[in-house]
Amino acid sequence: MDFCVGVDVSLSLTFVDDIRRLRFCFDKINRQQRKKFFFFWGIVFIITTTLVLIFKKEVDHSACQRSGSTSSDDDELELGVFDTYILLWDIVRLKPMLWMIVILLTGKVAFGATDGMTGLKLIAMGMPKDKLSSMAVFLTPVQVLLPWFIGKWTAGSGPLNVFLLAYPYRIFMGGIFAALVWWTPSFRTERDFSFILYVLWIVAYCFHQVASYSMFVSMMAFNAQVSDPKIGGTYMTLLNTLNNLGGNWPVTLVLSLADYLSYYICFTKGSKSSLYSCNAKVLSDQCKSSGNVCEVVIDGYYVAVALCSVIGIIWFKAFFNKIKCLQKIPRTDWRVFSK
Repeated sequence: MDFCVGVDVSLSLTFVDDIRRLRFCFDKINRQQRKKFFFFWGIVFIITTTLVLIFKKEVDHSACQRSGSTSSDDDELELGVFDTYILLWDIVRLKPMLWMIVILLTGKVAFGATDGMTGLKLIAMGMPKDKLSSMAVFLTPVQVLLPWFIGKWTAGSGPLNVFLLAYPYRIFMGGIFAALVWWTPSFRTERDFSFILYVLWIVAYCFHQVASYSMFVSMMAFNAQVSDPKIGGTYMTLLNTLNNLGGNWPVTLVLSLADYLSYYICFTKGSKSSLYSCNAKVLSDQCKSSGNVCEVVIDGYYVAVALCSVIGIIWFKAFFNKIKCLQKIPRTDWRVFSK
């Protein structure tokens, strides 16, 4: 299961990268050629769907259900929309779920700056977007092979042990990313950046992906283990939604605070003598209109990475034992319906 999840996500990321590449290709194709292209694939789509309609045979299972066949205890229930939301509330009220929700919503604060700002910093420094997105191609083998490699550790009774091992390593990679961002301008050439820089970033992203994906697969494996079989789809959807939300809101928060964490000073052009702080947009415009330069003295990116890393270390020490205890809770305690 973990391997399938890894392949699915990696193929999705590769597909997104291919779409970005196609955009550059379409920019070079005239409108007439585009019409022929879409017309051809439209015909292919119509033919294939028609063949599926003609030759694909569906099996009606309703007759078997009406015949009185009994379902097993692990068969998933079919619920309406209203009943599903009531069931979600029952899941949230489970004692183990209260701690699980806190862990899922707060566990990725440590990586908010690294995940949300690193790419933007590189683009701001002049790295081409297409080359930055092309780095994802080299991450695909890691995304495909890693779930298979760590599967024997996530399939047992303690899948979150991998999560705990990868967590401090991912915090450390945040510091490595900050150091690489700091050194990136020194690799600048006349037209682009040095080839060595791209190699360094690809290697760094691969190591970062090992930690990130190990945490993801580990958490997915644990969610699959504790989900109630009778409502597996609803249970897993809730846990994955909380997991995704826990990874997104820290990025949004860090990006909104980035300007407040930075410190700008207006310098006299040429002499580099400081005049006044130009953090506010009005002061920045005033500085530039006077022919001076408003430069960043303290970059909010490095401040954000440092703050998030400190928060991550505190979080790791605070929740380490709790995560260990969650794995020891009997799986039946996570179920809404008792057998």
